[in-house]
Amino acid sequence: MNNRHEGNRRNWNANAASWKAERDRDGLWRRCPAEPDLAFEGEALALIRDRIQDLEGKQACVIGSGDNYAAFALAGLGMQVTSVDISENQLATARERAEELGLEMEFVRSDAAQMSTIADASFDLVCSSNGFFVWIDDLPGVFGHVHRILRCGGHYVFYDIHPFQRPWKRQVTPLEMEQDYWTTGPFEDEADGTTEFHWMLSDLVNTLLGAGLQLAQIAESPPTNSRHWEGYSYQPGADPTLQDWRNNPRAGLPTWLTVAVTKP
Repeated sequence: MNNRHEGNRRNWNANAASWKAERDRDGLWRRCPAEPDLAFEGEALALIRDRIQDLEGKQACVIGSGDNYAAFALAGLGMQVTSVDISENQLATARERAEELGLEMEFVRSDAAQMSTIADASFDLVCSSNGFFVWIDDLPGVFGHVHRILRCGGHYVFYDIHPFQRPWKRQVTPLEMEQDYWTTGPFEDEADGTTEFHWMLSDLVNTLLGAGLQLAQIAESPPTNSRHWEGYSYQPGADPTLQDWRNNPRAGLPTWLTVAVTKP
């Protein structure tokens, strides 16, 4: 396993219990199968529905599935879902929740850059969601496997924090940059052993094209509520003034990046 990814895996395993408690406080994972919009930001769900007209019975793979909100939502829409994550403890939580929700899903522990146990041409849709790419140091490895496990004519759709949001310090005001846009990492945290990356838009798109995937659509979206600047809950934010760029300059930049590509 990639050493940086292994450090991230250990950290997610160590924090899985506290992350589970955080998600149990809002309880929205219980609603995702019936309310799939709760699991997606940007234009991801709209692009998935646009790319695949009839989701019922189609095969979907969610990579870097994490809290599995997207996986639960796609299962609720009738897809046959495989959830892939690097953290076995995160997957244990997801498996328990899927059983409680009555969802039949497959769970695979794997580094998304090394998904050799997953068969070629297995899926109509591959999906990843917010907070995935920040942990990935091998984009060619990930996108190469995405291409491999998709069927011809299949689609990969992801949404994530727009790269234009990454260089800034977290406070709303004063507006201050933490690093320039072109400094993508690695950003290593010796305290918890993790490594992060802040990939540019060109890094993501060019590597997708280099993997043999065809660009179908890119969407850049504003915030739909203020929670992006208020913490990690999926609950709507409490301060709508943060959506106004005159109060919060970063709201004048795209918050979410959604990309859809196709395997020819």
